Formats: sequence, C-alpha cells, structure tokens
Amino acid sequence: MKKFVFNKEKNDEQRRMLMMTPSIEEAEALIRKDDTDPYAWYVMGKAFGCANKSEEAIVAFSKGISYAPFYAPNYFGRGNRYNRNYEYWKAAADYSVAIQLDPSNWLYRYYRATALNLNGDIEDSIPDFRDCLDYMDEHEHYPIVHWLYVSYAELGDYKKAEDSLSLIADDVVPPQMDYGYCRSVKLYKGLVSPEEYIDEEQMAKEVLPTPDRVRLEENSMLYGLYWYWMIHGDENKANAAIKRLTEIAYPGTFGHTKSLPIARRLGLIK
Repeated sequence: MKKFVFNKEKNDEQRRMLMMTPSIEEAEALIRKDDTDPYAWYVMGKAFGCANKSEEAIVAFSKGISYAPFYAPNYFGRGNRYNRNYEYWKAAADYSVAIQLDPSNWLYRYYRATALNLNGDIEDSIPDFRDCLDYMDEHEHYPIVHWLYVSYAELGDYKKAEDSLSLIADDVVPPQMDYGYCRSVKLYKGLVSPEEYIDEEQMAKEVLPTPDRVRLEENSMLYGLYWYWMIHGDENKANAAIKRLTEIAYPGTFGHTKSLPIARRLGLIK
C-alpha cells in the first residue's frame, strides 16, 4: 500500500461535508443556480436530514447521483440516511460505491464499518475500522480505537480489546467533536477513573456547542462504560450503565443503537 500522507485541507473538507447543517432555503438557492449540480443536491439532502425529512433527503441525494454518478458525497449522504433508518445493507452498498470513487476518504470506510457493526456483522466491520487508520492522522484515531475495543469485547476477545488501545498514544489531542470517544479511550486505558468519567457540567464546557450534544456524547460513553465493566468483571455496574443509557436515550446515536439488544435482554425495554 502507498504510504499515507495526511492532507489537512482535505480532512477538514471531509469533516465540513459531514457536519454541515444547511437550511432548506440555502439548498434551494444553490439548486436555482444549477439544478444539475451534484453538490447542490448534497446540500439539499443534508438540509432535509437536518429537518428530519428522511425520505426527502434520500430523494435529494438520489437526484444528485442521477446527475453525477461519479460524485461520491451523494452516495455517502444517502448511505447515512439509510444508516439512520436502520437499513444497514442499503447503507453499506452506498458506502461501498463511495469508497470505490474516493478510496482515501476515511469517513466512507468508517461509516461502512459502523453500518456492518450495527447490523450485527461485527467481524466484518473490523477490517474497515482498521483500514481507516491507514488514511487518518493520529489525532483522528479515537473513534476507531473505541470501536475496535467494544467490537472485540462484544466478540468475547477481551485481550484483543485491550491490545487495540496501543493504537493511539496517551497524549494525542482529538478534534472537539470526538470528545466522547477520547474520554472513553482514556477510561479503557485507566487514564480516567469510572467515577470521574462522566461529568456533565465539565462536558458542557468542552463538547461541540450544539443542541443536546452532552446527551449525544453521553450515549456513546455509557455504551463504552458497559463494556469496560464487562471486561473488568463487574456485570452489575455494566448493567447499570445500560440502565442509565435507556434513561437519557438519544435515538439514532451509535451507542444507543448498540445498547438496544442489551437493554431488551435485561428487561429494561420491550
């Protein structure tokens, strides 16, 4: 494999495309300028998604694909909507096309891995997570290390879970949006105690300043806490983490989605 060279400008653009929250009016203005512009349809898909109009978002991304079938972001955007709709194989199919069109874009591999993992195909998701590391700067590695840790734990291979923690150094500083993943990895490494792990007041100062971001981060963190306690042999504390997660559930987050079968087994939800 060709040695990866980190491109900060491209990485920042990938993050921007993922995190943008345009209005429908902003998207319509772009489409009025050129209704065959695939980027305009990507923005429209994102705008519909922000407005919780999932079907309309899928149509917008599909229109973008019809005008420019080799423009990867619309496959990625549509895949994300399928992911949120729990249509994981449709999501994985779209992510796969995006990867073929832009192989060095780590986000496409990351989200295909999450789709497979959420679908229960844990072993199949691991190579994609590991491949992400070949296309990312180290400061982006926290989500990958978290996913590898909990995936190996779910497979019952606690040694590989612990070994995966060596993939990132203790002093790496993450982007702000990866606060929860960073905090989780520090817990797994023993750098943060379980008692100080979740501090909502402190989180409010450090997470992205978007609505409900603390609760969103907490869902992922509590799912990580569940596997931390399972690996450390305390099932009661592990189950308490899932109980707390059901109380502050943020539907659609990866941590909440992964917790659902556990919560059902424990009788916490139907």
